[in-house]
Amino acid sequence: MDGDSLIGCLMRTLLFVALGLSALASTMTADASMQAQVQSYAEMVCGTNLKTGHPEKASTKKRCISGLTKLGKNAFKLAAPSIQKCKKESDFFLCIRGHTTDRAEIQQAAREHGREIKTMSKTPHHLNSPRLDRLGETIQHVLGQRSILWSNNSKTWGCKGRNLYGYYRIKNELVVMCQGFHNGDLDELIDTLKHEGWHAVQHRCRNGVPYLDDQQIAARLPQRDAINVHNYHPKQRRLESEARVMAKIDDAQWIQLVESECKGKEKRPYKPDLGFTYSTF
Repeated sequence: MDGDSLIGCLMRTLLFVALGLSALASTMTADASMQAQVQSYAEMVCGTNLKTGHPEKASTKKRCISGLTKLGKNAFKLAAPSIQKCKKESDFFLCIRGHTTDRAEIQQAAREHGREIKTMSKTPHHLNSPRLDRLGETIQHVLGQRSILWSNNSKTWGCKGRNLYGYYRIKNELVVMCQGFHNGDLDELIDTLKHEGWHAVQHRCRNGVPYLDDQQIAARLPQRDAINVHNYHPKQRRLESEARVMAKIDDAQWIQLVESECKGKEKRPYKPDLGFTYSTF
């Protein structure tokens, strides 16, 4: 091998070694950068109680930082409740390494939450009905603009998987319509809305006292409903029976009765005390 060939071979060897060292240096720099990020993150979440916001004990903080730095970049996959839970354990790392799939669980929960949100609405799902609109507006005039929730098989409001047409929630003064169970039957939906809306009238406007007397209820209640009502608590039977009767009267009469019984008893919109005159946009 002549001198020029030897020099060329050495140059290629040196270039290969230089490229290898450069790649190694880049990897080491990236690893060091990631480790620095993990260290910074660990000091932030370990020094504070993630539930109360109070400072953690020095020993708790030390165990936590040590455990998170061992996990490396997997520390970023952890949910705050998991970290806070494991802070209570004497072996933080042993506890926390079983939670490195938190991100996947959080993403799945977020997807489920997104689907659940789509099942709830302040207006009927994919249904345009002037009759439902008029009845709904009458109820909202009494209870407020957010007093009717339309559920299309929502788990949150108890409609999914149950034979439930709807219900009136006294605590929140909320009419929940389980629209999915009606299978698109408009007459049935109207019947349910008037039924649950009348429960709102009974509660808010009549202090739990029925509008009809026993004879009026008995004369108008269908036999099938009379039998079904016996499944209710004795204290609820008369109000339930009346709501079933009221659901069958025509819309105009129902609206007129609601307006007359609830006049002056409507729920007032919340206005915060800001120290100056307040009005809604």
